[in-house]
Amino acid sequence: MEENIVIDHYLDLCGFDCPVNFVKCCLALENTSSSETLKVDLDIGEAEESVLEGLTQKGYKVKIIYKDSEKVTMIISSV
Repeated sequence: MEENIVIDHYLDLCGFDCPVNFVKCCLALENTSSSETLKVDLDIGEAEESVLEGLTQKGYKVKIIYKDSEKVTMIISSV
């Protein structure tokens, strides 16, 4: 059974260099309530790792919902 995820905010950060990806995610999350979710598209590699590790360390729940050879899509929410 698939989980229905409500997306409240979306960022397309493909093509941005690190640490811009992480900073933009943090700024977007500062403007969301604890019940809202943020969907983010990122390039594979350093951007993905930076955002995943950084936001997890800050206490956010990060779930990868799509990944291919070029990009990854994450859903980020408060724990």
